[in-house]
Amino acid sequence: MRVTLTLPARTDAPRTMKRVVLALTIGLAAAHSGWPQSAPATNPAAPYGEATHGGVSLTPLLGPWIRNGELSEDPVQKTAGMYPGSNYAARLLRRLAQDAADRFDTFLIRVKDESIVILDGRGSLRVYPLDARKLHNHPEKIEGRILDLDESPEIETSGSEWRRVETLHREGGQLVRVAEFRGTTAASVRFRTVYERPEAAFGSNSPDTRRPEPLATPAAIRIVPPLGRHRELLSGRLELETLVIDPQIATVDFFIDGELAGQAKKRPFATHLKLADPPREQTLEVRAWAPDGQYIGSDTIVLNRLDRPFTVRIAEIRPEHAGENSPVRVEAAVSVPRNAVLERVEFYRSEALVHTLDDFEEKAALRHTGPVPLGALIAGIDVDDFVRVNARLTDGREREDAELLQGAAYQSEIDVQLIQIQVLVTDRRGNPVSDLSPSDFEIRENGRARPVEDLHSAMDVPVVLGLAVDSSDSVLPIWRKLHAIATNFLRTALAPGDRAFIVDFDDAMRLLQPLTEDRELLSRALGRLTPWGGTAVNDGLLFSLLQYGHEPGRRALVVITDGADLHSRTRPGQSADFAERLGLPIYFIELDQSDDPYAAHDPYGLAWREKRKQREASGRLRWISRRTGGRVFRIRLLVDDPPWAERIEGVFDQIEEDLRHQHVLTYYSNRPPGAPIEPEIKVTRRGLRLRSALPLDAIE
Repeated sequence: MRVTLTLPARTDAPRTMKRVVLALTIGLAAAHSGWPQSAPATNPAAPYGEATHGGVSLTPLLGPWIRNGELSEDPVQKTAGMYPGSNYAARLLRRLAQDAADRFDTFLIRVKDESIVILDGRGSLRVYPLDARKLHNHPEKIEGRILDLDESPEIETSGSEWRRVETLHREGGQLVRVAEFRGTTAASVRFRTVYERPEAAFGSNSPDTRRPEPLATPAAIRIVPPLGRHRELLSGRLELETLVIDPQIATVDFFIDGELAGQAKKRPFATHLKLADPPREQTLEVRAWAPDGQYIGSDTIVLNRLDRPFTVRIAEIRPEHAGENSPVRVEAAVSVPRNAVLERVEFYRSEALVHTLDDFEEKAALRHTGPVPLGALIAGIDVDDFVRVNARLTDGREREDAELLQGAAYQSEIDVQLIQIQVLVTDRRGNPVSDLSPSDFEIRENGRARPVEDLHSAMDVPVVLGLAVDSSDSVLPIWRKLHAIATNFLRTALAPGDRAFIVDFDDAMRLLQPLTEDRELLSRALGRLTPWGGTAVNDGLLFSLLQYGHEPGRRALVVITDGADLHSRTRPGQSADFAERLGLPIYFIELDQSDDPYAAHDPYGLAWREKRKQREASGRLRWISRRTGGRVFRIRLLVDDPPWAERIEGVFDQIEEDLRHQHVLTYYSNRPPGAPIEPEIKVTRRGLRLRSALPLDAIE
């Protein structure tokens, strides 16, 4: 949440920070829905907003901060060393130090409506008026107000038994907090805490000194590919929707093959277009404009682009003429991916090379409309001979198929498509199952049974894994542990050949790390994430799904969020529909902070609204996960048995287990290219359940 501050800007504000004397409190945990919302910061030099009060700049204080453990004193250890006794003052100071240890781990500062608003390391929200004449009362009889402004901000917190005085000042890119606790007696303890920005705290400690990949240029607008059934070519009238990322967009123009075809001037910036009929490959483009007519950005997609996997299939074996010693004609179908070149096709009788084809100029034009049909005549066969067909592309990739020559079934279907389905099978207890075979599945297409071609395990098919992290304010208090857990998950869940990307979203969306196999780059990208903003779950989810494009292989998306969607511009069903068509299970880790122990005080009257929003958010996440074959894991952060960090580690372990037990089921369909593919998949083995079956794009 980047706040549009109400405090007057001052061009003559001094460069040196003056002292702000604040009387703060502890113990108030108001609902996060009361946290002030914001517009994006417009000054790149002040990414967390700008604020002044009485001619004093408060800008350097604003934003999120995370404690640097190496440079900071441990309040618990220091207090225990100074006051080891059991008298009242020693017990009081040790209790205050223990409380500070949690609350001082992170904090986030904003200025809103003439008040300083602070979210501490325990997730408690506190508001303190800048007007020194206003007294701010809290439920536990702790008072606070602004006392003065000077060169270093000074914070005073007063209760009936104790008093805490703090000073804050910047040292380069760090913020130093010196806190002194004083009891009702002369006893006191003082300790120093050093803070860094989250991106500095996690981005600079890695032993890997390589620079991370630069962030992709942020897109202002993205086209949401129109929905269609698997492998269906689109034609006629359809609705084209967009994901608007830049809030300044006021007008969107729509183009088909370079010709203006529509315009939208209000959200959700969608229009109806008429595609060619019969369907053909067409280019769709959107261009976005600001209210003053300034160009903001564009996006382009190609519709009806058929890209087949590289496959070889023996389609027909028949005698060339009547007679016992007749040679046989072997017909094969070779499917060549777009932009690939077929180098040669070899026909073998058992291990003996019989015929080679290597001139495909006349066949090149056929590869985008169907498999390339090829044939060879094989003579001198014996009873136990088999035929093998091997195809090779110029980039070195090879595929082959083999059949027995005697008793081979006649196959007339040469124009077939290899269909690939990502499946996850569980037992009665919900545990993923791995000891599967093709005979455990039944496939029907248009009511007709289709034989299973193959069943690939997770070890055979690489995964494309997306990690989308909610970077709103509410994540800051837990970000240190969450960062370590997520980094470890990416290191262990990805096998050689697997790839992953990272998206973070608050009220905006960012691609922190494009697809990569490099785990160090992924770890460093997580370190650049800064919890600071609102929450746009549906927009972040759709933005993450768009990163997959036409990437082949198994797929999964893990989303970490509190689920409370306050800023999305898209509808919830839009991302669910798109994920379902992509063949993509979505795993939600829902961070639930609704059971706040301080909600009984609820001085703002917002706790019941927060709980209602949490229930609504949970319902939306469950609905999306059911449609995509994923799961929702609810983590109650304010329940300590066991600690929430252990529970999230367990969730990541379960997701990793699911990924390791995914299979890819393949079969051949005789549906013509461009026709929708809607197979019915069943598990025939007793005691097993098909949890998800999702179609995939071509796997190479």
